[in-house]
Amino acid sequence: MYHGTRQCSRFLSIIAVLLLSGLSTQSAFSSNDSIKMAIISLAPPAKIYRQWQEFADYLSSKTGREVKIIVPRGFKKIKSAVEDKTVDIFYVNSHIFYKLTEAQKAEPLAQMMNLDGSIYSNSVMFVRKDSGIDSLQQLKGEKIAFVAPMGAGGYLAPRAAFYDAGIQTKVDTEEKFTKNLTSSVHKVLLGDVKAGTMCGLNYKLMSERIKTGDLKIIASSADYPENVFGIRADLPAALKKQISEVMIGMDKDINGRKILDGMKGMKIKKFVKYDPETEHTTRALRKSADFK
Repeated sequence: MYHGTRQCSRFLSIIAVLLLSGLSTQSAFSSNDSIKMAIISLAPPAKIYRQWQEFADYLSSKTGREVKIIVPRGFKKIKSAVEDKTVDIFYVNSHIFYKLTEAQKAEPLAQMMNLDGSIYSNSVMFVRKDSGIDSLQQLKGEKIAFVAPMGAGGYLAPRAAFYDAGIQTKVDTEEKFTKNLTSSVHKVLLGDVKAGTMCGLNYKLMSERIKTGDLKIIASSADYPENVFGIRADLPAALKKQISEVMIGMDKDINGRKILDGMKGMKIKKFVKYDPETEHTTRALRKSADFK
């Protein structure tokens, strides 16, 4: 009898632990918690805060939660922040998002639609007009300016284009990472590198601010997916749904449209439902670019 009572007590203890675990999981993100929003960008932190504060305030007004902007620098930092739960949602390029989902750390909230009305873009490779270079094959042995090692438009897509053209950039060229779109243009203009690469739409926007008349585009990459808003995979489904609906509905709201108008400099037109097919595109680019 005593043995049976002890077994029953142990069983009830296990049930209690499981129930408490479930409760702690559900209450890990309470209704009073703020939303920590990370923005991965090449821009200086002060500029990022200026660019995204109105968006954060809008999201806060629609969700009833304070939204705090956080600016981790680089893939390793954002990955650590997601794992440590020091960020909740994050705006990253499609290559970084792909890596986070591959590690089962993230789920999508929304995807950026660019000013061309597409969730895809491509990259361009440009040189000085007087360089005598008209093809990627002529860049063998030269210095090439890429933007950042985990960039989608600033490295993955153009690197894939080089590899498809028979040029292994890590072997046949000298890769230079500028971490800055303006620097990439200036380095080509000054002759510090023979060619530069970046998102074609960014190049177009840059050309409106910097004199690029001495440059010419010699090649374009295959399409790559635009930036993605993701959320930690362990957060409540109801919160994911709420934030996603706010983002996707911005262009249908008068205040939301006003904020989106101010984001055109970041080539953002609006946010739309995430298309999982974009992951196949990133996977194919990684294969072409010989990413392990």
